Amino acid sequence: ADRMMTTPSKTKLRPFTLEDAQEAVDLMNASSQALLGVNDSELDEMLEYWTTPGFDSEKTVRVLEDDQGALIGYIEVWDISQPYVTKYVWGTMHPARWDDDCFQYMLRWAEECSCERIPLAPEDARVVMNYATIDKDIRCKQALEDYGYELIRNFYRMVIDLDQAPPVPVIPDGLTIAPIQIESELREAVIALEDAFADHWGHVERSLDELLEQWEHRIANNADFDPGLWFLAKDGDEIAGVCRCTNKTIEDPDMGWVNQLSVRKPWRRRGLGMALLLTGFNEFYRRGRRRVGLGVDAASLTNATYLYEKAGMHMTRQFETYEMELRPGKDLATK
Repeated sequence: ADRMMTTPSKTKLRPFTLEDAQEAVDLMNASSQALLGVNDSELDEMLEYWTTPGFDSEKTVRVLEDDQGALIGYIEVWDISQPYVTKYVWGTMHPARWDDDCFQYMLRWAEECSCERIPLAPEDARVVMNYATIDKDIRCKQALEDYGYELIRNFYRMVIDLDQAPPVPVIPDGLTIAPIQIESELREAVIALEDAFADHWGHVERSLDELLEQWEHRIANNADFDPGLWFLAKDGDEIAGVCRCTNKTIEDPDMGWVNQLSVRKPWRRRGLGMALLLTGFNEFYRRGRRRVGLGVDAASLTNATYLYEKAGMHMTRQFETYEMELRPGKDLATK
């Protein structure tokens, strides 16, 4: 495809610095307000994100300025973990300043940045760019398709309103569910999560040391981190499943959020997923949260959508995942 290399007139694409942080957050919120009527970004959370170990924001993030120096666009390539085979691209433009040429120009920069990082991946591995967007963002989706991205997967946001106390979880015989002891159990919990998600679509095996470093950063830098909402199901000393939650979402401080729910293979089909989910629901209800949400792969290989519907959740939002191949090769991602 013929790619436009020259900067669209009266604009400048330049490296992002943390001095741009508040203006970038305002830009993201202008975009989410136009699409959804809510703010979905917060300065503290984005600062924790931009300072994640392995993320070089000055190299892998760009902002687009107009001729007055105002930020009108943002684009990033998230590529922080071995084996570096999926380059997660995400961008946005101020809704009042949307311009197809400018957005295509930002996508072109993201492709160049991603291509420069292909050598980080194993020599024979397939390397792709991945871009996820809400299905309501018609302009963005059209721009991605025009650029050469292909729609490959849908994800749902599912929500339940807790009008009354949730059912008491029925824990399978021989298992226990309790909050994590973060000092002594973090490593084993991260191993358990990786193991349980190994057969989920798109999963790529990652370095445990890198994952732990990123987790320690998150725990140290997130004021809302609460280990009381991270539940481990155990069979003796072995972790059988994990339910990791967050007390609120940025767009809806009254909504609890289930970040990850997983059961390891040997303990599946015994009702443990439901027991973990209801444990989370009950703790949220006890804390006064009357809504709980989560994200799920619409075509989950473990049929997670069915579990959440059975628990009383319903779909409220759809996201679409696009992909563009940068180099063919052996696919290291679960399909």
